[in-house]
Amino acid sequence: MLDKIYKEIRLVINNFIKKDYWKSFCSADIFYFDDSKKKKTMITFMDSFFGESYGLQFFVNTDGFNYVHDIFTSKNPDMISVGDCDSLCAVLVSKEKLTAEDKIFLTKCKSRVKEENNLIIYRFKKGYAQRHANLNELKMILEKISYLSSIIQNEFNDLVNAFNQGLSAVAYVNLEEYLYHISYLPLPFLEKNPKYKPVNQDFLNEYKNKTFINDECYLFTSYLPIIIKETNVRPLLLYFYFSESNKSYLKFIIDDPKAYYDYIYGILDEVFLNVGKPIKFIFNNRDFFYYVAKTLNELQIECERTDNNDRVDDNITNVISQIFEKTNDDVIEKEEAVIILMDTLTKLINEINESDDETKEINPESSNLVS
Repeated sequence: MLDKIYKEIRLVINNFIKKDYWKSFCSADIFYFDDSKKKKTMITFMDSFFGESYGLQFFVNTDGFNYVHDIFTSKNPDMISVGDCDSLCAVLVSKEKLTAEDKIFLTKCKSRVKEENNLIIYRFKKGYAQRHANLNELKMILEKISYLSSIIQNEFNDLVNAFNQGLSAVAYVNLEEYLYHISYLPLPFLEKNPKYKPVNQDFLNEYKNKTFINDECYLFTSYLPIIIKETNVRPLLLYFYFSESNKSYLKFIIDDPKAYYDYIYGILDEVFLNVGKPIKFIFNNRDFFYYVAKTLNELQIECERTDNNDRVDDNITNVISQIFEKTNDDVIEKEEAVIILMDTLTKLINEINESDDETKEINPESSNLVS
């Protein structure tokens, strides 16, 4: 079954190659579909995939749409990592670029290795390393690429003209009757935020009578260039920065993304005990924001979301670059990864805080305790 679906996708892709669609469309050209199964899809032609390869990218869920929204709206999109991406990618890869795992995938699909344009289909899932697509994901791509093919064939000139004007192709597809209706519009609003989670009563009780410090805390997160061998997850860096006192605090979560919420209040407790309870909390991570905002608001801590703070961005970039020097985005056993992260982050946080202390001496602040 896997090989049959793969070959059908391959036929459509081959047709796209013959018609030079990658010369007509690029990653800025957005195909946005809403179908009769109430499934939304966004498809782009990729000019480049980790180098010289090219292909198609499919965004099919909330994490994928939020990722695209963040890329388009961020003041500093370089801070959005591959670990944030959620998509399916059908990629055309030359023989020399194939990995051993790619060749295994082709064997499962009963496809021989060619010199050029070997079709490899990857699944990117937020918080995980990429992997090869499974049968259900191949079926999904076949459905999406089939109506993409029909629409391009029927609407080619209109599509090119619309994309030249900076518009998107927005289509409703009736899968049962094999009909579609297309409009050329600005890209629809993509972001979908989680629901606010209930107040954590234990955390509220612990800190409701604690004294504030007159400070704002930024909590910025980023996935790290490490893949954990046992779980295929990417560790998540949590960087706390107190802007008035110039205090920084680094933590990481190395477990499955589904377990993040089991850790966040414990980490907040550690930060509050070591630095203090701020008057304001600023997040770049929408999931954490909606998970803890109600609790922090009950503590009279103002909460907001932003994706930019130059000081935080610079320090996170430094952290990631130094970890990358040691890991090269490799697959590493969990025990070894923990040692690398503990050693590196301990060294870096000491350097950051020493630098911040020097800045504070030059620009002394008044007492930061408030009632």
